[in-house]
Amino acid sequence: MTITGSEAFVEALRRENVKYISGIVGSAFMDPLDLFPEAGIRFIQVRHEQSAALIAEGYARATGEPGVCIGQNGPGVTNLVTGIASAQLNHTPVIAITPAVLSMGINTKAFQEIDQMRMLDPLVVWQMQVNRPERMSEAIRGAFRAALALRGPAQVDIPRDSYYGQW
Repeated sequence: MTITGSEAFVEALRRENVKYISGIVGSAFMDPLDLFPEAGIRFIQVRHEQSAALIAEGYARATGEPGVCIGQNGPGVTNLVTGIASAQLNHTPVIAITPAVLSMGINTKAFQEIDQMRMLDPLVVWQMQVNRPERMSEAIRGAFRAALALRGPAQVDIPRDSYYGQW
């Protein structure tokens, strides 16, 4: 049986008992967004990604479980910074999902590309870029383990094509 990166992403979140993800709907992660309801994950639509990160932090502080937020690539991820910095300062386990441009567009100054890994590096306790769809589950599991063990935000950077690759 083959599965897509999106299916692996959603299944990995389900296995981590994720109930809520906050963010803004956009083209960077449309495929997984359609799979959330079947997995029992509620997407909380916000008007600004800063709110998504702060919601994730508030959820984590209230429940003791990692909060999850997602931003659109480039400018959307820059908007997560304030909330991720707050989570870092408060030692709060937050998972920041940062969709990226297509793999072949990384480091080419593609539309809305920024170096999301380097930008968030000083603010997170762990980060991984999914460079192959078959590493999706590993990345999600690693982020949750690190965020809980090291008490801070973790980042999973996912190029758009990693959602669609099959294995």
